[in-house]
Amino acid sequence: MFNVLLAASPVLVILIGMLIFKKSAMKIAPITMVYTILLGMFVFNGTSNEMINSFKTGILDGVRIVWLIFAAFSMLIMMQKTSAMNKIKEIIADITNDKRIQVILIAVMFGIFLEGVAGAGTPAAIAAPFLVGLGFSPITAAAAALISNNVPVSWGGAGVTTIMGVSPVSDYMSVIEASSMTGRIHMIGAFILPFLIILVIFGKKGFKGLIPFLTFSGGFMAISLFIFSNFIGAEITSMCTGLLSIVATLLFLKFFNINTPEMFIYKPKSDDKISLSTWKAFSPYLILIILLPVVRYSFSLSILAKYGYTVWVGIVILISAFIGSLILDVKINDFFIYSKTAFKKVIPALIAMCGLLVVSDVMVKTKMMSLLASTLSDAAGSLYPVVAVSIGSLGSFITGTNLGSNIMFGPMHVEAAKSLALNPITIFAGQNAGGALGNMICPNNIVAVATTVGILGKEGILIRKVLPAFLILLILYGFTTLIYTHILFANFGF
Repeated sequence: MFNVLLAASPVLVILIGMLIFKKSAMKIAPITMVYTILLGMFVFNGTSNEMINSFKTGILDGVRIVWLIFAAFSMLIMMQKTSAMNKIKEIIADITNDKRIQVILIAVMFGIFLEGVAGAGTPAAIAAPFLVGLGFSPITAAAAALISNNVPVSWGGAGVTTIMGVSPVSDYMSVIEASSMTGRIHMIGAFILPFLIILVIFGKKGFKGLIPFLTFSGGFMAISLFIFSNFIGAEITSMCTGLLSIVATLLFLKFFNINTPEMFIYKPKSDDKISLSTWKAFSPYLILIILLPVVRYSFSLSILAKYGYTVWVGIVILISAFIGSLILDVKINDFFIYSKTAFKKVIPALIAMCGLLVVSDVMVKTKMMSLLASTLSDAAGSLYPVVAVSIGSLGSFITGTNLGSNIMFGPMHVEAAKSLALNPITIFAGQNAGGALGNMICPNNIVAVATTVGILGKEGILIRKVLPAFLILLILYGFTTLIYTHILFANFGF
């Protein structure tokens, strides 16, 4: 039991440092990194070569992720320095002046679409700064982006999280079976997600006059997710759910009036109309929306992942920002100045990210992660489906990736399901859905989104904002997986 506590201690150091002592990830990460390396060597029998390799891996992975953050930040600064963001505010206000609906459209639906075409943290990197540009506080924007970016993560960019995640357990289930059951869990989360976002961001008063819209938007996303995940395929589940939800919402707003309370009405700072055309203002985002799926579906996964999956996404974002800047008549020299500013801003994130990723790699290589997971599973018994969801969350919380969590723990879940005479498909789906939830509170993602909205150092505040939503969904998914496994879909796939 003592070794289990020691295995969990790096996670506890991170959480205590951020939540209780309110220290920034930039300060906590290097301390935790050194502690975890020493723990791995002297308690969990890691070799010096393994620690060196983990250090190298963590640094390289950190650079790759921060590259994406840098690209997104460059786009944001360029949009803010021109009149493009102010024009976008006008356009969004013409569609709806309800700040609550703006959050649902951008953080949830646009975020789901972005996850479907690229994954790799793209939704938070793009949607959160977008909300800040509209006038939302950085904490609100970051929290909304993190909470929203859970449902689509089980599929990720072009379905890679489910497709590759199933590969170690392909003898027991097909991709469509895993996708189907994951969709049946997430459809419940998709339905309540708009309600949850409003509750966390605006409080109970945020529901006033909005229940019909929230019911429609949540219901449409849930049905779309179910149809695509069950009958069409994992590759386009997130992308099509997000895109169709945006279209359906725009149609809903066209035909139904919503009485918005005064406190939730978006009021531009100036009544002066900006002469910039709509297409010019949106051009960087339009180019991004086109390029992301074109690049993703034009090359094999092995090519895109050769230098790290986030690398190609960051390149596409930076190219989109640069082409957009030319359309917006930004001087090339000015664009490089904006990028230089972005580079300076992400240096603290680089320090934090590299440290956290070294911690993650050491915990995996020295079997600390496996010890934590096996301890939970051994104590579970008939409640194993609940634990599978929790292990999935733990895996992505530490490693920063749902796919990594699936590959790491999928085989263990299948073996546990066989020994307990439970359905391995529903158990794996619980793991897959739980991994998406861990994405909401993963320190890597917290640091990334905090950097893009300029609140690095306030990660503890952000975690506290997001944590209630995470716990609600964790309990709901655990109960759902339990019911599916023992009652509703006990024989699914047989």
